[in-house]
Amino acid sequence: MSILDIDGLLPGLLPAAYRGNTFWMPDVSHEAGRRTLVTLFPGIDAAAFDDQGRHDGPIQVTGLVIGDDYVAQALALQAAFQTAGRGTLLHPWLGEISVVIADPAQIRFGSRSLRLVQFEVSFFRADVAGAGIFGTLAGLLSAVASLAAIPGQIISAVVCISVMAVATWTSVSTMASSIAGLLDTTIASSAAAPALTEATLADRAVLSSAILGAAGASTATAIATGINAVVQSIGATAIGAEPSAIGAASSAPSAAVLGARSGAALLLDLASGINALGAPGTFALGLRIAAEVAVIAEAVRVAAEIDYESRQDASSWRDELAAAIDRASDGAAAIAPAAPAAAAIARDRLAAVRAALGRDMNEIIGRLPSVYTITPAGPVSAWLIAQHVAGNDPSTVVGTFDDIVRRNRLSHPGLITGPVEVLA
Repeated sequence: MSILDIDGLLPGLLPAAYRGNTFWMPDVSHEAGRRTLVTLFPGIDAAAFDDQGRHDGPIQVTGLVIGDDYVAQALALQAAFQTAGRGTLLHPWLGEISVVIADPAQIRFGSRSLRLVQFEVSFFRADVAGAGIFGTLAGLLSAVASLAAIPGQIISAVVCISVMAVATWTSVSTMASSIAGLLDTTIASSAAAPALTEATLADRAVLSSAILGAAGASTATAIATGINAVVQSIGATAIGAEPSAIGAASSAPSAAVLGARSGAALLLDLASGINALGAPGTFALGLRIAAEVAVIAEAVRVAAEIDYESRQDASSWRDELAAAIDRASDGAAAIAPAAPAAAAIARDRLAAVRAALGRDMNEIIGRLPSVYTITPAGPVSAWLIAQHVAGNDPSTVVGTFDDIVRRNRLSHPGLITGPVEVLA
């Protein structure tokens, strides 16, 4: 079960992990400051202060384990807590931290809380330098860039493991043709089909040519490269691209046509379609996984450009992107018997993107307003609701009114008789 499958069970739950064991973190705090020695002298009002260096105090975690297998999960966490040496704590806000456990953890079961285990544990930083100050978006884009380099490695590892028979290469070329057909169908059905068709025309021609190439690892790699190029062209059309530093002005990429939200949705649908393709044999499966990873990497990159309007909006996108990453990770595990190194790298990069996505989205969610529902006692005008929500800031009443009408698709804003959603 995905760690996000029960999101919303309790408000405020965020995913965390220690030594690979996932849990929920409703509350966490940590100490930070300087280690200062204060010396008092008899008859002297002023104290002496000696700076003993930076203080990185304990990270106090209150955690929850929820699920039918809560006892097994609790025992796994217990084993992790009892393991000597440093471990990695995945903090929902601060990212990965190297820590040690200095004090015993408390794990609590309760007869009134079946399927749930509560625990409290204190972690101490084990990295001398401490955590660097980096933006979560920069970390996410770095992880995405690393993931985008994986498709070629997967193909090289899977296709080069043995000499392929004619039937084996036929399955690979059939899979490549299916993916190319899915790309064509997705582009043609998009709301921005003309722009996408023009932007991807050259890359799709290269992909078609690669599919017709001779059997072998180099052709398979060319196919993966072609798929990646088409996917990146879709992303560039969705969010725009930086103009070229050299060349004619007419060759500069155009501004965003599809939009980040529509582009990310299109790429997620494409990833789901690729995942649903039947893959007869390890070679075809490797190509399918490579294509799916390429699409997911671009989907996460495009989604990073979305302007989310509410916490619910951002949470929905976080869950959808995480689900796509989980599907690709499960698929990558299927090629482990034939290419264990490629499977391990792919799953590791996917896990890194998932963790970076969680950190970035959790920070975004914390800055966004929330959508809640107002149920009037009787018929009322949207203007009165807008004035109620806007409070003491009259300048926002008109904007709030427009948002209520748009959000609830009100045909008669002057007469509301049921519940309405409000952004506040």
